[in-house]
Amino acid sequence: MFTKNQIFRMAAVLMVITLLVGACGTAPTPQVEIKEVEVTRAPATIVRFVFAPDPLMKYMQDTGIVAKYEELYNMRLQTIATWDEAAFFGGGHADIASTGDYEVTALAQETGQDYVIFGLYNLGRVPIWVMADSPYQSIKDLKGKKIGVPGALSSTMLWGIMLKETEGVDLRVGSTEFNVIVNEHVVNGELLRRGEIDAGIIIPEALLPEIRDGKVRCLYPECSTYEYYRAHFDPAKQHKGVPGNVFISTKAWFDANPGAVQFFLAVWEEGLKAWKENRRDIIRLYPEDWGIDPNSETFDQDVEVMTKWLTDHDWFVDTVYLDETWIQKESPLFDLMRKTGFMPQDMANPVFVPVKPEPLP
Repeated sequence: MFTKNQIFRMAAVLMVITLLVGACGTAPTPQVEIKEVEVTRAPATIVRFVFAPDPLMKYMQDTGIVAKYEELYNMRLQTIATWDEAAFFGGGHADIASTGDYEVTALAQETGQDYVIFGLYNLGRVPIWVMADSPYQSIKDLKGKKIGVPGALSSTMLWGIMLKETEGVDLRVGSTEFNVIVNEHVVNGELLRRGEIDAGIIIPEALLPEIRDGKVRCLYPECSTYEYYRAHFDPAKQHKGVPGNVFISTKAWFDANPGAVQFFLAVWEEGLKAWKENRRDIIRLYPEDWGIDPNSETFDQDVEVMTKWLTDHDWFVDTVYLDETWIQKESPLFDLMRKTGFMPQDMANPVFVPVKPEPLP
């Protein structure tokens, strides 16, 4: 019996019928021999994907969601996890990357490549944190102070764009207004709790004990970047935009691999549905990815704290599939980037391509 990894067909049927007619006249039963020759599938197409460490991807791998679509499409998703996915992808080491759409223009300038944004994953989610008992109430209060950031791009860039417009400050790596220090999120979290920096652009997972105990607070009540943008730059306050991670590829790869694009988006669409239905369980399954010590006496409490945070500040989109309405609502972000000097005046917006889901193979 053949497995699902094989294509069934009869390659050859050889029938040999020998009729022996004796003097008495009765022919024997025909002898039939059937031979089946296996024809295997073509080798699976490899799709290389670089992204920041992500517990939802682990969940999709561990629960068979990825394998299900690999089987359907005869493809294999090869994943590379790094916090600096833009640099890794820009070096040509992956077919698809996840990064902020506001980063794509800088990436295009740096590499000279044409990129296509063809899917969504999550929204800009990283707050500016200060200690709860600090006197700081706005970015202006932090002038001359030490601020930990994860790098020149990513959430640092987005906060810089927005605060340049709302408060007229220059918050970027190399700024003379602030003492900006670059470290990974976990390091910046530790520096903040030790008092070695005055504020930090840090993922919530790196400060979970302090969030639980009320020792830190967001500098702004909107907390995350997408919430701040919605409050200050989205008149209708309804656009679920300014994504922290879109899915991008080079235009050449996108045009040459429509099947791989469908495969990749189908995987993530099911992943998003699983997240909405099982977020608490996913947090419990991968506690360390959410900044939770699985052996801590506060484990259950920490799960609830993170679940509440991800409910109050949910950064996951409703669907990975872009449409024209969403693209039009996102476009003002790039006008803001030009206005604040984070994007050349003559540079076009990134290329967004809506992809409609197709029936499964």
